[in-house]
Amino acid sequence: MHCRTLFTLLPLLGLTATASPISTRVAEATEAAGCSDISFKSMLWTASNFDFHASFIYSTPAHLSSRGGYASFDLFNPADQSTTHCDAASSQFPDYFFDGTVQYKCNDTRSSFDFNRISGQLRVNQSWVCSDQDPQDPITFTGRGDVNLTLDCTDTTWVNPEWTIGEIYSSRDIKCAPVESEIKPTELSVA
Repeated sequence: MHCRTLFTLLPLLGLTATASPISTRVAEATEAAGCSDISFKSMLWTASNFDFHASFIYSTPAHLSSRGGYASFDLFNPADQSTTHCDAASSQFPDYFFDGTVQYKCNDTRSSFDFNRISGQLRVNQSWVCSDQDPQDPITFTGRGDVNLTLDCTDTTWVNPEWTIGEIYSSRDIKCAPVESEIKPTELSVA
C-alpha cells in the first residue's frame, strides 16, 4: 500500500522570466523527460499570446456608459503537455485588473490566474497529475508562479467635436501587442 504525504517545496531561488518563444532544444528535452522529472526539476510554463485591451465610452462628458478590460492567453504545461486557454473580463474602474486580487478561472478546472494591470504582474495557479512513475499511485502537483510582463500598448482617445445629446461624447481604446513569456514556479506542492 502506498502512503502519500503532502509537502511543500521551498520557494525556488533564482527566478527568471524571459519573453522568448519556446526553443526547439527545450521542446526536445521536454519530450525526452517524463512528467514527474519535468515537474520536479525543470518546470517552466509558457504564457503565449497574452492580450490585454480595454475600452471606455462616454455618452456625455460626465457619464461613462460602457467600459471593460479584457485579458487572455494560452498556458502551456510542459510536464503533462497540456495547453489551456485563460481569459477574463474586468470592470474594475479606472484601470482594469488594477490590483491583481481577483482570481479568474481558465477553461479547464485546474488552472486560474490574476493580472495586475499597473505592474504587469501575471500570476498563474495550476494543478496537474503525473502517472509516469507509478500509474497505480499518480502524483498530483500544484504550482504557482508569476512573471512581470512588459506590454507595448497604444492608448487612443476620440472626442466628438460636434457632440449633442444622444451621441457618443468620447471613446478611449487601449490595445496591447500580444506577448509570450515563460513562468517559473515560485511554489510547488505534491500530494
